[in-house]
Amino acid sequence: MSELTDVKSPVALIAGGGVLPFAIAQSLQKRGRAAVVFAIRGFCDPVRVADFPHHWIALGQLGRLFRLMRSENCKDALFIGSLIRPSLKDIRLDWETVRAIPEFTKALRGGDDHLLKGTGRLFEARGFHLVGLRDVAPDLLMPEGCTTRSRPDDDAIADIAKGRDVLSAISPFDVGQGVVVVNNHPVAVEDIEGTDALLARVARLR
Repeated sequence: MSELTDVKSPVALIAGGGVLPFAIAQSLQKRGRAAVVFAIRGFCDPVRVADFPHHWIALGQLGRLFRLMRSENCKDALFIGSLIRPSLKDIRLDWETVRAIPEFTKALRGGDDHLLKGTGRLFEARGFHLVGLRDVAPDLLMPEGCTTRSRPDDDAIADIAKGRDVLSAISPFDVGQGVVVVNNHPVAVEDIEGTDALLARVARLR
């Protein structure tokens, strides 16, 4: 992912569920940048998306997505919103997707970071590139520093430092994005099950 390429062209928001796609679209509009929502059928909110320029796409319709993005002059794209594993009956493979299966297969042979970079290469090979939330809506990011009334004490700060060290050590292996540290001892690391499962394991450890 990289910064925006052309501030005059609309940003393509490839939108799943939740409110974040619309918050980003509003943030872009406030700063004078157009956004087009490419709403994933079955996930994106059909009521909320009606307030923005949008097109509906089904999972598996890469060809339709690319054609619509070109017709809207979108050069930058952002995947945003929640998705769950779809039913096979909900996937609509078009010819462009079938052609991209070898690229997807290669991208899937790794963790989330490997998949994201592989998807980025797929888009870039077709004239688009992926951007991040920091690039399109920095106002939606948490500000630096403590944002709560309670501040971490010295022990908590030491645990945070230990957690950063653990994540720095395992990040080259693309294992997970989270770690739990208690009394300067790492007790759980996120794995393929995800963050919710990580926290559930920690609760059982108590």
